[in-house]
Order: sequence, then structure tokens, then C-alpha cells
Amino acid sequence: MKKIEAFKYLIKEFHENELPAITERELKLPQTSKIVSLVGSRRSGKTFYFYQLAKELIAGGVAKDRILYVDFSDDRLFELKLSELNALLEAYYELYPSNKTAQKYFFFDEIQDVDGWEAFVRRVAEKEKAQVYVTGSSSKLLSKEIATSLRGRTLAFQLFPLSFREFLSFKGIKLEKGFAYSNARFEVKKLLGEYLDYGGFPEVALAEALKHDILSNYYEVMLYRDIVERFSVRNTRLLKRLGKFLLTNVSSQFSINSYYNAVKSEAKVSKDTVLEYLSYLEDANVVYLTQIFSYSLKTQQANPSKAYCVDNGLRNAVALRFSKDDGRLAENLVFLELKRRGHEVYYWRGKKEVDFVLRQKDGKLSAINVSYTDEIDAREAQGLHEFKEKFGARKLTILTKDLDKKGGGITYLPLWRWLLEKQR
Repeated sequence: MKKIEAFKYLIKEFHENELPAITERELKLPQTSKIVSLVGSRRSGKTFYFYQLAKELIAGGVAKDRILYVDFSDDRLFELKLSELNALLEAYYELYPSNKTAQKYFFFDEIQDVDGWEAFVRRVAEKEKAQVYVTGSSSKLLSKEIATSLRGRTLAFQLFPLSFREFLSFKGIKLEKGFAYSNARFEVKKLLGEYLDYGGFPEVALAEALKHDILSNYYEVMLYRDIVERFSVRNTRLLKRLGKFLLTNVSSQFSINSYYNAVKSEAKVSKDTVLEYLSYLEDANVVYLTQIFSYSLKTQQANPSKAYCVDNGLRNAVALRFSKDDGRLAENLVFLELKRRGHEVYYWRGKKEVDFVLRQKDGKLSAINVSYTDEIDAREAQGLHEFKEKFGARKLTILTKDLDKKGGGITYLPLWRWLLEKQR
């Protein structure tokens, strides 16, 4: 089949079929004339977010034929070449010639499977009267690299797995005003336990069974397609060992030197290789590293980082767990929520520790400790006060299991309530 005919079939299928049912995500995109790159880990819901945007356009009065969605991983486009991409425009305008001068919205999913795709996307954005959206996850190009490839012509937005508010929505829970004081709070707290253990990947949130198996499969795909294939990794044993170590020890400090010294006697490996594999896990949106808060770059570089995972369920499917470790999982949830809210996140260590330091745009600081219990150790407050005395902080918070109070300049807030705050 000629590619132009294949594109016509795909275009007509999109326009004639109903868009799939979706549960709305909270990510809001601003108005922009730039290409929009949607980035994030595999299975976080990027394709369905495109469907959400398409539905919003239609609800706003945009004719469906002015919206074009193409999944470039469709088998009918197998081995598509850059020289054949223009056939997409030819097919579209043959079907809808009057739309040549109309405002259009093009959604390109997995387009990075086509070598040289960037030139086509830039030309469409510049020459056609169209808002262009791109996303994907591929062994050829990681999602975060899409934005880099478009050289300043794009704005990138990250879609994480479900927030707790979105998770509840996927579960059919509608939060009414004042729910925190009604019986609904008991169901919310029960579902927090599921969210804590299984995370927020949309498919997993909706699954009735085999959640662990689904998550294990996700990790294998991320590891082998996004890292081993993408970077031609030869020492897969070291990569898997490093990944398992980081996910087992989420919320803990991680030192390259310490880890290298621990593994070098068992395998012929260089410190540079460990650093490379660590960067691959970060690039694939599997792990995130935070640095110590300091106004000195030298101090930041001299101290270990703290490691977090993109999803609690993914972490639990991979990690070695000998006991229930809700404290680590709660801290990981807080880290992810802070990233969703767009915060610049650090940790701090003096005589005591602070789990999260947030630096606002105006330079003001806030500090958060996570203690998923109602028997708060004195060191949690001591760490916050020590930090405030040294750096100043506008707000001190300890996130708890159920304790809800204010005292000593600190707000104590249940984790479930904090997670359900409106993003800010």
C-alpha cells in the first residue's frame, strides 16, 4: 500500500471513530505558538492525554476534521521514511482541501520512530497553519530528547503517572466540598494505601488483578527498550543491579563512590560506567536524583544525592523488600507530587535532616519532612528548625499519617490531605 493511501485510512479512521472514553488529567497547557512536546515515562498516559486535548478542542467548537492524530507506530506505516512524511500532508489536504488555510491541530504520536522526523515537524510548524503536538517513548529517542531535538522551537511539559487526586478520579471517587469532614474520608484513606503500594500508572489503577505482573513488565520494557537498546548497553547485569539498588533504597542518600567501591570487587567495572548507567536510568524517567541544598555548587557536588522512583508501584515490583516500608513510599509520593507542582526540590542535612527544601521563584524557602506516623520523632521538628535558623524559611511542614495540627511554627498535616491540595 502506498503511504499516501495508508495515511488516508488512518486519518479517516480517526475522524469517523469515537474518541475513547477518558478520565481527565490535571495537566494544563498554556496557549503557545511553539511546538508542544509531551514528555514522561512509558505508560504514563501521554496518548490518552492527546485524546483529552482533542476532546477539549471539539467541545470548544473546533471541527473534528481540523484535528489530526497519527500514531506513527501503526503497522501500516512500517519502515516509514522521512521522504514519505510529506504524504501525510498530501493525504490530509486531498481529504479536506478547504482546511489548507484553516487553523489546525496536529498530534504526532511516536513520530520519533522516523529517522530525521525533526525536519518535518519544524516545517509543519513553520509553514502550515497548525498547532503541533509531539510525544512518544522509543528505543530510538527517549521522550525528554524530543524537546532537545527541536532546538528551541518547542515547549516541553512532563506528564507523570497519576496524582492521588487523579487516582481517585480513576477509581470513580468524586471529591465534594468538605469531604475531609465526611465519611468519604475513610474511603480516601483506604485508597491511599493502594496508591502507596501500587502507584499511579493508569492501566494499573484500573486493573482488577495482576498489578505486580503489569508493573514488572513495564520495568523490563523501560530497561531493555529505553536503555539497553537505546544506548547499546553491554553490561546488563550491572544495569539491573544498579536499578534494583536505587529502587530498593528510594529516599536514601546515594553516593557514586560508595556504590562503585561496593561493586568493583565483584565485577570489572569503571566508575565512569556506573555514572553512565545512572544517567541512563535518569534519562529513561525511571529514577530521579536530588541534590543537597546549598548556595555553593562545590558543596552540592561533594555531597551524595537522594534517589526517587517515577512510581511507587514500579519501585515495589523491582525492589528487595524484607518488611513493609511505608515511610520510604510516602516520601517518594511527596517527591513526585512536588515535581508535578513544578517545584525545584532539594534535601538538606546538618545535625539533623530535612527531606525536602523548596526554593520559590522569589528565592524564599520552604521545608518539608515526611513522617508517615502519628508518633512524630523530635528530630523531625529539630531538623526543620535547624534549617530555618541557618537559611530562613517561610513555611515548615511535617506530613503525617493522621496528625493534623499546628505548633511550634510547624504545620502538621496528614499526607492524604496534602496530596489532595490544589496544585500551586
